[in-house]
Amino acid sequence: MLAENVLTGSTLPDKTVCFTFDDGPGRPFFKTTGPKTLEIAKYLHNEGIVATFFVVGKFVKKYPHIIKQVKELGHIIGHHTTTHPDMNREFNKGKNMVPELAETEQLIKGQITNNTIYFRPPYGRWNSEMCKQLNQSLQTESNYVGPIGWHIDGSDWWFWSKFDKDAAIKCAEHYLKLIRAENKGIILMHDSNANKLWGIIRNWNNKTLETVKMVVTELKKEGYSFVSLDQINFEIPA
Repeated sequence: MLAENVLTGSTLPDKTVCFTFDDGPGRPFFKTTGPKTLEIAKYLHNEGIVATFFVVGKFVKKYPHIIKQVKELGHIIGHHTTTHPDMNREFNKGKNMVPELAETEQLIKGQITNNTIYFRPPYGRWNSEMCKQLNQSLQTESNYVGPIGWHIDGSDWWFWSKFDKDAAIKCAEHYLKLIRAENKGIILMHDSNANKLWGIIRNWNNKTLETVKMVVTELKKEGYSFVSLDQINFEIPA
């Protein structure tokens, strides 16, 4: 069942991090530009790191082969709704949020392990009344774990929208600063961008792969450990 409050994995030990990526799957527009979900997954696999990719259903429909390959590389496929709405806003307008979960559940069911679906709401926006409705109305045999939050969000998408030639370097430096300050936690990054207008611009200049490489290199030098989402003991908030 989904929890009424966001799960943050506060039980992680010091100098331990967990990589998560939202809004994919995406593919490059050309060889050098655009989202590189599969390339990120391959790089992390080669580094011995298991990440979670919270995918959006409308993109899974376009690139089902990408999530299949990401799963085959040992990563976790998470659930990030079908159309990436602000669930709080839509729920407060009276919209039923069940289809946002049900449709994508069917799309990713073949790529999950132990019948477990890790769920992250877009923008991290969540409320207890919506949670109750989803738990009562979602007809599923899957074990939902969530909503999954994060400790470290460096707003990588903001760096992509600046079109700075040093965007990846500056973004990596920002993430490293936040990680060192927290000393542990779930890291939020975006392998793609699901917003309609700005998403096109940010996806064109997406530098997540380059950023991840720099962050991983530095964290390994500093003795950090990397865990997968399914290794975290999530305490359900009261």
